[in-house]
Amino acid sequence: MSNPTIRLAVVDDHILFRKGLRALISGFAGMEVLFEAGDGQELLEHLDQGTVPDVILMDLQMPVLDGLQTVRLLRAQYPSVRVVIISMHDEPELIDSLHTEGAHGYLLKNANPEEVRGAIMAAAPSAKVASL
Repeated sequence: MSNPTIRLAVVDDHILFRKGLRALISGFAGMEVLFEAGDGQELLEHLDQGTVPDVILMDLQMPVLDGLQTVRLLRAQYPSVRVVIISMHDEPELIDSLHTEGAHGYLLKNANPEEVRGAIMAAAPSAKVASL
């Protein structure tokens, strides 16, 4: 039996934002948040323990390991994981450089719920999306 659920992780150093994003995603059909992390290092620890999501929603500016550093590490260590960066910055050069480094999507922190859902669907492995 196939499991069409898109499995996610939410990574942001602001707990309230993280919890809000998790609550929003839990209302979307076919999506499940596996875990949250406060920075890139905490995310990598979860992945190293075997909990690997399909899509990671990750803040750009975080302590310890920021979003850009983490995307580079993920591309090398977990190439199948898709990353959507969430940030308050909307400079085209920044967005282009993130795509070049391996991010699969970019969301502004003031995005509406449908934009969040759309970015997750666009980044998710196509087999998962096709079966939803």
